[in-house]
Amino acid sequence: MSRGFIDIHLHILPGLDDGCVDVEQSVELARGLVELGYDEVHPTPHQKAGSWAPSGDERESAATALRDALEDAGVALRINAPAGENMWDELFLERQVEASFPKYASEKSFLLELHPAQAPPMLEQRLFEFRLAGRLPVLAHVERYLDLTSDFSRVEGLCERAALLVNLAALGGRGGWRVHRRARKLAQAGLIHAATTDAHSPDDLRDAFAGMRWIEKHLGEAALERLLSHNPRRILAGDIP
Repeated sequence: MSRGFIDIHLHILPGLDDGCVDVEQSVELARGLVELGYDEVHPTPHQKAGSWAPSGDERESAATALRDALEDAGVALRINAPAGENMWDELFLERQVEASFPKYASEKSFLLELHPAQAPPMLEQRLFEFRLAGRLPVLAHVERYLDLTSDFSRVEGLCERAALLVNLAALGGRGGWRVHRRARKLAQAGLIHAATTDAHSPDDLRDAFAGMRWIEKHLGEAALERLLSHNPRRILAGDIP
């Protein structure tokens, strides 16, 4: 049943990274997302130096193949123009010169992944510079950056410079006790802007559903609507909710 949810971080495109391995698995994941209440998704295949870095043509070709397969299967999930999950590494730094890294369809925001053990130097300043340039940085699964988020006053500062995402699976209890406890504390403190599945396969949706149930129980139905529908749309428009 549709609830108007939108996912802005997931690996549904077939054969591009460590997400879905083929179109059949992508269709199965899409069907599960629709059952959870999603109407549309913005695919974000990995962009990592020396690893996965599919080109724009490769991303769009995979998206087109998936759209065709979903139409044939009768699965009503909108696949928007692919973005990318940009690891903050040498590839991303090289692309910053001409802002050639993958962005969401509006080009007003883009997804970033940080190394979990160490935040980049002068992170807040760099995020602010992106904002001055007219683009909103979106930080994926902030619950994994334990050192970065240990000081909630610092997280409050980050909230003014970037949109912060948390994985639904972490809210549901996945990822180790330190990670899921941090995810829940950030959510309860109102320090996240949206929740995403970060789904790599259909098997991930059980944990995503557990996270949705946790939000409903501890934050309320309105929070679920805000974190999975209203806020993601504002982020895509380049606004910090």
